Amino acid sequence: MLTPSKLESLIEQVLPAAQLSGLDCEHVHFELVDAEDIHALASYHGLPIRYSHWSFGKTYGRLKTAYDYRLSQIYELVINTRPFYAFIDRLNSDAQTLLILAHVFAHVDYFSHSRLFARTPHDILHKAARHARQIGNYRRIYGNEAVESLLDAAMVVADHVGMSLVMARGPGEEASDVLGYIAVHSAHLQDWEREILLMIREESKYFWPQRLSKISNEGYATFWHTRLMRQITLSPEVAWEVAELNSKLLATKAPQLNPYALGSQLYDHLYSKKGLGAVFEARNMLDDAGLIRLALDDEVIHTCHLDIYRDHDPNGNTLHADLAHIRAQLIQDVEHAGIPLLTVMAEKSKPLGPLRIQHHYDGRDLDFYELPFALKAIAHRLWGGRVEIHTMKQGMHHIASHDGTKWADEVS
Repeated sequence: MLTPSKLESLIEQVLPAAQLSGLDCEHVHFELVDAEDIHALASYHGLPIRYSHWSFGKTYGRLKTAYDYRLSQIYELVINTRPFYAFIDRLNSDAQTLLILAHVFAHVDYFSHSRLFARTPHDILHKAARHARQIGNYRRIYGNEAVESLLDAAMVVADHVGMSLVMARGPGEEASDVLGYIAVHSAHLQDWEREILLMIREESKYFWPQRLSKISNEGYATFWHTRLMRQITLSPEVAWEVAELNSKLLATKAPQLNPYALGSQLYDHLYSKKGLGAVFEARNMLDDAGLIRLALDDEVIHTCHLDIYRDHDPNGNTLHADLAHIRAQLIQDVEHAGIPLLTVMAEKSKPLGPLRIQHHYDGRDLDFYELPFALKAIAHRLWGGRVEIHTMKQGMHHIASHDGTKWADEVS
């Protein structure tokens, strides 16, 4: 079991190598915790103090079950704040901790230099704690049901907050900040309800860059922990255990995409072709889609087993897609974090009239099984009237709507 003094001695092995390699390792506050603590932190998306919601408990149950059945394990968790916080499972072995520390320092360097995180609030822990206290106060004043139903409805559009830190634009323009638009313009909401929606929006914006850089960020950390472990003198037993953990992290289980494996291969490829400067430049500038556009080629595809095979072929041949097809599919899957792009049709939406939302169709239909429930939650709890979404379905233009009591789907 790790102790604080043992952890300190392991940090002294890894940190000098990381700094000599050019990583910017700002002060990191390490905490040794139990596996259940890491599951709890991960279920709250890494924020130790956050408002309560049943969905976080659901995530905790899923993570704990996967851990109990040895299907997955979370070895560390880093919070992008100042100072940085890193939580490490105290049951990790010394060898595992060496690799994890190198991984953590690379994450810290990534958060410090990537343009995606340049404007994320460094005091998010204080903001989240304040949100939790205020939402708890509103539960006592207005009741659990009123607050919980508002949170449920807000979650429907919590991923649609746009890239800008400013509020949604006014009438005459479309706004990708759907949640912000509703919070400001809905005539149905009371002031305390608007306040809660803006809290949810603020936390969603903090997490948005992480969703855009899962492959890039984890790949960068994996690229560096591999290099740093080669630079540190390890005993044969420790080297074997480090290699064993590294192989687990890089294992691919089709059809799931392993961001550690793909991302590290992309950075490895950049390093071998253009040197370390290209790696740092990609860290600074690129999200997942940009990194794939820059570095994905046939060599990476074959190394990461990304070829798409058909199960059955009349001639018995094994077929796979070409580079252009795989690249286009991957970019579509990660662009805008893989979430449908929605914008408010502000010029056609009125506070006492319908809320009209445009789905920017990319060839993939919305889930029309879930859509009635999503629109009902917005119409009934957030907007207080008819909500429309303009989209495509099987090549036809559709206007799906809900007024809080009735669902409609019209072909236009």
